[in-house]
Amino acid sequence: MVSKISLRETLCCLCGSLCYKKSYTELHRVLTEKHRVTFIFTFIFLLALGTTSLAQQKINWNGYLQYRFSDNYLNQTNFSVRRAKFWVNGLLPETSGNWSYKLQANFLQQVKYQFLLQDVLVNYKTNSFEVTAGQFVPDFSLQRKQPDYTIPFDERADVVNALVPGAETMARDIGIELKMANNKTGSISFGFFNGNGANNVSNQRNFLYVNRGSLLLLDNSESKLELGYNLSYRDAHDLQFTKIFGNNFSFTGNDFRFGFEGKLNIGSFELQSEYIQANLGAERAHGYYALADYLFASKNLLALSIEQYNDLNPSTVDKPWYAIGYSYLLKGNDIKISLDNKFQFTTNKTNSLTTVQIQYFFN
Repeated sequence: MVSKISLRETLCCLCGSLCYKKSYTELHRVLTEKHRVTFIFTFIFLLALGTTSLAQQKINWNGYLQYRFSDNYLNQTNFSVRRAKFWVNGLLPETSGNWSYKLQANFLQQVKYQFLLQDVLVNYKTNSFEVTAGQFVPDFSLQRKQPDYTIPFDERADVVNALVPGAETMARDIGIELKMANNKTGSISFGFFNGNGANNVSNQRNFLYVNRGSLLLLDNSESKLELGYNLSYRDAHDLQFTKIFGNNFSFTGNDFRFGFEGKLNIGSFELQSEYIQANLGAERAHGYYALADYLFASKNLLALSIEQYNDLNPSTVDKPWYAIGYSYLLKGNDIKISLDNKFQFTTNKTNSLTTVQIQYFFN
């Protein structure tokens, strides 16, 4: 039997270090990277195997790419793959069942290239009742539940990206959710989740409770008005909310969040707004956005917005951002070219950000 001391010495020799802690850390990093690559290829293999074994089933392959150029006129000018999403979904049995499934992964470029598992879920739906289980986006916030390829700007509002539960892990979590919807009155949902985020295993009890409701006040062939609310709560233990506090800060305590939302459609004109607030212990982060867009000549979409997000990080600027965007819909949202310009006016300078994005579906 190899003793602990000899094992540490062996690790040190292999890495050429005099400190076994550094050697162990490096070995752990290598093994972690190896497991990550193994997981990615295993996931792709299982999808291919599932397609072969379920050849008689109706399986839908989907995917789209968002390729972007951005410039803040100071120190960041680059091309990037913002999103490259792939997913399979279908109904069980065949094309007329009440059961459905979805597996989705995303390749994105942030600090470094990452291939991430996003949605792994099963859903049962009948009439006005449905239940979803697995890893997915909890029903919190109107804009967060809208697919990114359909919103009139290249990105969701900062307050949405920062304050929804699970914001640090692609807004997703693992749990179960019940939803009841009626086409004439609205919907209500209740969800129960681990509270640790997506692709994250933890023994901490961070159970997350989410509730969202919406009410249709007007719905006819010409116009639609919908109002709603959002609630969430968890007793957090050592969770990092970097989009609220910044880096190197762990939060423990009561995490209560709420929001209000509204959406108005009149013909080709749309108006949408949300307010979200996070009460973390005795501190509060909050913000809002309001956007309007108009579709004209069937392929041209013009959008205006204002948004403000007040976080708990003293190094950030909390002034409002103003944005104007234009999208040319070559083939609806399947092929779309967008140009967004954002401005933030501070005491000493004006911050700007311009993005040009090409969106292409290849399903």
